[in-house]
Amino acid sequence: MQTNLQLSFCVAQNAATRSENTHKLSDFKGRIVKLALSLRNLGYSEAYLANMVRALNNIAAKIDLDNTYSFSEFVARGKWRESYKANLCDFYSHYCKFYCISFVKPKYRRDHKLPRVPTEEKINLILGHASKKYVVIYKIAMECGLRPVEIGNLTPLFS
Repeated sequence: MQTNLQLSFCVAQNAATRSENTHKLSDFKGRIVKLALSLRNLGYSEAYLANMVRALNNIAAKIDLDNTYSFSEFVARGKWRESYKANLCDFYSHYCKFYCISFVKPKYRRDHKLPRVPTEEKINLILGHASKKYVVIYKIAMECGLRPVEIGNLTPLFS
């Protein structure tokens, strides 16, 4: 059983470690933002940069980004799809290139799955249970191949 002195020492030690990790994380966040701004100037899309910043911030909360071995080990142990691991390595290689860190990118295979298309029978089942409004929306999506966002941007010519 721990005494109060031992317990308070453990709490203080954990707080010091937590504040040290928070300090490192804030340093990495600034470096990640600088990287994102430089890549934006090179023409990378906002969506790509947002995903990269989010992923690198999540990784920086767990490991030291300047240690390539710990990054490679972290990704290898992660229970993610191979394509996600490949994306993480792409993001990290941008980071390493920007900060002149030597990094050999591991090879992960990207999944190239074909989209799953529902059968006509299942589509008719959905249409049979939908209201008139949604039947029209589903038919437009089915016939024209529009995505939900594109359907939402449509405006009727008559009302």
